Amino acid sequence: MADSTPNRPGRNLAGDDATELMLELFGGEVLTAFQTAVKFRDKHQVKTLSKGKLFKFPAIWRTTASYHTPGTEILGNQIPHTEITVSPDDKLIASVFVADIDEILNHYEVRAPYAQELGAVLARFYDKNVLRTILRAARGGALFTGDQGGSILTDAGFANDASKIFDGISLAKETMDGKDVPVETQPVYAALPNSLWYLAARSDRNLNRDRNGGSASDRSHVLNTIDDVQIIKSNNTPFGENSVTATVSEGATIPAKYRLNATNTKAVVFTPMAAATAEVQGLSSQIVDQPEKQGTLMLSRLMTGSDPLRTKCAVELRSASNPSE
Repeated sequence: MADSTPNRPGRNLAGDDATELMLELFGGEVLTAFQTAVKFRDKHQVKTLSKGKLFKFPAIWRTTASYHTPGTEILGNQIPHTEITVSPDDKLIASVFVADIDEILNHYEVRAPYAQELGAVLARFYDKNVLRTILRAARGGALFTGDQGGSILTDAGFANDASKIFDGISLAKETMDGKDVPVETQPVYAALPNSLWYLAARSDRNLNRDRNGGSASDRSHVLNTIDDVQIIKSNNTPFGENSVTATVSEGATIPAKYRLNATNTKAVVFTPMAAATAEVQGLSSQIVDQPEKQGTLMLSRLMTGSDPLRTKCAVELRSASNPSE
């Protein structure tokens, strides 16, 4: 009896790889999972790094003015310059090995949910590192003599008082405005953990505002802005964590530059200029058939790195001083 010639739906035209076309489906699933879970990629500066090892952002400070005495020579004032470096971290990997016998015997398909989790774990790690970087900006000093750095607002009520949260976010915007941060022409964001978002959304200050507009209901809470600050609700915040001592997150060691104590941090208010990310390799995926292991390796990867950019563009809200500071 002659052997059958199998039709391989995963082969691209006359290619040799019988799984080549299957990669596209897997890649799309991971990308969807990442985009659904990540919240802060488009809330700060992201630059694609190609053919280089880091970004350098030139920074220019102000000049001065003076009255002129007739007859004296005008020599020109000095304008201070500096630069800010943004460098990538090592590549971040999420992977899972699927034995072919398990796929054969299992009564449901596992690759799609595995793909979603590979993307989601990268999103969680990415978001937390971006927010840690924004907190570093809020705690950072001025770039130039005469300039101002980030700010920290402390109030015990930020932990459990919705009215204090409303006032704190508005005060954070006012604080940046007082430092000449262009809060009227740039977006201003506030990152809140889910618990505080719901606390603020259920408060009388929020519901009464909606009811006065004739569209509110206790069955549907909406909290999009406070004093024109866009509110971002996320489970991916590092607030309440101390990454100085707990240096592992999502199974990976947190790079040293992101480690900080955020035990009493409740929120952070910022503009897109607070931090920047150098992106060497965006989210991508691989699927590798390993016949010698009788299975398939599913892998997702990401290579980025974040650093503070303009420190005065970030304000941290705390309920108390963080220990060991």
